Amino acid sequence: MLARVADSLYWMNRYLERTEFSARLVSLQVQRLPVGSAAEIAKGWQLLFAGLGADPSEFVPPGSLEDDDYLFADGYTLTDLLTFETGNPASMLNCMTAARENAREVRSSIGPRIWSSLNREYLALRRTRLVDVWKREPELLYRDIAEGIERFHGVCDTSMRHGEEWCFMQLGKYVERAQLVGSLLAAHCGEGSAYAHGDAEWPVLLRSCNAFEAYGHEYGGAFEEGNVLQLLVHEPELPFSLRFCLERLHSGLSVIDPAPPGESRPPPFAILHRLDDLFDRYAESSADNEPPDSRSLGPIRLQFREFHDALERSYVYYPVNA
Repeated sequence: MLARVADSLYWMNRYLERTEFSARLVSLQVQRLPVGSAAEIAKGWQLLFAGLGADPSEFVPPGSLEDDDYLFADGYTLTDLLTFETGNPASMLNCMTAARENAREVRSSIGPRIWSSLNREYLALRRTRLVDVWKREPELLYRDIAEGIERFHGVCDTSMRHGEEWCFMQLGKYVERAQLVGSLLAAHCGEGSAYAHGDAEWPVLLRSCNAFEAYGHEYGGAFEEGNVLQLLVHEPELPFSLRFCLERLHSGLSVIDPAPPGESRPPPFAILHRLDDLFDRYAESSADNEPPDSRSLGPIRLQFREFHDALERSYVYYPVNA
């Protein structure tokens, strides 16, 4: 497979995963604008931007990000920034546009049904104006965005051969998911976090990762940091856990580069094995009844970022020997 095709498929799914994740976060935030306190709403915006790795400072007046009243009263401006602002590279519209452009480059690889599915969602978002939905139920817009991308993935799963092309798409999806979930967890659990066990932000975090019901089945209604970490970092059967993402990266890479036993493997394989070691060390500490520690997030997040760099160097921007 051509390197440019692999790169387009990879980035198409990275952009779509970021759009879907952003839509769920913004939907949860706008739902509490009418009912939450100013402090809750302000902290929610700060966590949301931290989790997405976004910096709104160049789009809002200086000093206003520290003003709880601004963050409460001007939710429309911040929502528009994350959704339609063309000057924000990470806005949902810009991410959908980038995903569509990558898909257009590989239309012959993905086929007309997959292209039509993505193009339909892009056109629906481009035709929408926030002012038209804001006074009704703006959360429905973000529900439709997330569900549209989920439908797209369903079309891909049932229409494509699960070979190299599909696997590069899966790598993009799960690299982006791992980085976003890791950033969101770090924002909630990191040093200096304002949230104690049982705070109302834990359900928001779990819902943003489609893990609220799974948490309730496993731990009941008491929200504690250690249990959240156990679920979203180490649970191998939860689609948004970091461990689940790691297993999908293993599966995809083994299809893309099935080297015979005994041969040396490219750097991405070594990084995945380092991640295996990090998770195994955690499992050993859990067996000794040690509580989950948010400090384990740092090395795990770093390795996921390094996996992306190694993947690009090994399969896209690799040196050509004449």
